[in-house]
Amino acid sequence: MNIVFLVIGIILSTASKWLQIEGQSEVGDFLVFPAAFFLALALLFSFPFFKEWWDDPSLRPKAYRFAGLAAGGVLSFQLFAWLLFGQGEWIGSTFLIPFLICLYFVIRTFK
Repeated sequence: MNIVFLVIGIILSTASKWLQIEGQSEVGDFLVFPAAFFLALALLFSFPFFKEWWDDPSLRPKAYRFAGLAAGGVLSFQLFAWLLFGQGEWIGSTFLIPFLICLYFVIRTFK
């Protein structure tokens, strides 16, 4: 399953960069977010502990929670970086708060 997520993430990331460089399109800026989401899922499915959670029906809710929090954290961090460094908006710093909250719950779920 991680190969599927990895391929989708790479295609979206490549399309994003191509649109940003060649087309000067803002669509390329927004394609970064689903690319980061799919790359995070590909990374999760490469970990043995996550595969074990996913394969065991009793632990699957834990896998869903872990994946949702990890993806939410990645997207929050991506928004932070895009707004602060890409757009020069200091309001992007507020997206560090949901990132840290997701990180806290990811660590708690992992224990």
